[in-house]
Amino acid sequence: MSINEQSVSAEKKHYYSSSQGPFHNANNILMFFGGGGRAEIIETIIRSLRLGDSMITICGERGSGKTMMSLVLADRLKHRYNIIRYDLPHLSAALMLRHLLIEIAPRQAELISPEQANDGASEELISHGVSCLIGALRGASPGDKPYLLTVDTQADLDAQSLLLLNDLVQSQSTDNPRIHVVLFRRTEADEQHSKVSRLITGDKSSNPAEDHYWLRRLTLSEISDYLRHHMMLFDFNQRDVFTREMAYFIADRSDGVFRSINTLARNGFMVAGLEDAEHVSMSHLLTAGLPIEDSGIETHGFLWKHRSVVIGLMGLGVLAGLALTIALVT
Repeated sequence: MSINEQSVSAEKKHYYSSSQGPFHNANNILMFFGGGGRAEIIETIIRSLRLGDSMITICGERGSGKTMMSLVLADRLKHRYNIIRYDLPHLSAALMLRHLLIEIAPRQAELISPEQANDGASEELISHGVSCLIGALRGASPGDKPYLLTVDTQADLDAQSLLLLNDLVQSQSTDNPRIHVVLFRRTEADEQHSKVSRLITGDKSSNPAEDHYWLRRLTLSEISDYLRHHMMLFDFNQRDVFTREMAYFIADRSDGVFRSINTLARNGFMVAGLEDAEHVSMSHLLTAGLPIEDSGIETHGFLWKHRSVVIGLMGLGVLAGLALTIALVT
């Protein structure tokens, strides 16, 4: 190997373990993986929106790919809809209402001030703001593109915010809706699909949000495809760097969650880079998957935690022994 080839190889190894290496750009839509039913869900949602469905809910645990899916949906539909993304870390009815007013009725955006959006607004003011939004939507020209609101936030969607969205959806014509809503809801890993549906929409007879999709975890076969897919897009020559044994190990440690798969794979590349290895191997993954070491903080057992009670009982025992000794002597 020539000096130039060695230099290129070294740069490539450094690139794999850098912040620009594989499995780092988790929200790059070019890296979207359609396995695990994700591609089918995207296509079904697009068809549902074209048929006039106004509210759709997508449920998934942390790291299941909700943000990636929201970005892919926005990109697929950007020529057909005016996209409004709500991805703020905090959520309230006042904050969402101000966000929508700025996008849909900018002349009335100051109806809710930034302070009211953060601290909360009265029900009367929120109702007035919703009426302004409904008026702006109804007053749109027939040729104007409808709006698509995607709500992708870490915060929980409270009852008042959900009621606001329902009021917007229910106020419009089912034949020509002016705004569609796609909710991305974070759920716990052990929640059942039926339970999630009840928590989000309640009784379907009183709530228009009837379409729900659950982002499940990947299977072993899908994880193998995901690893190959990611590596093939990043470096075609290393598309098969992850063997089946390595994929099985990643599946076991990650439970099929995107976030965990990406973290373990990134750490494996980092370990390989530290060892100046040409490729990531099973030994690198084993090292990357080791449990976190003890922080060194000293922990104490039950007796130490309740030492005051134990000392008190010991003192009482000593006093009782002295009293018994005195009684026997006298």
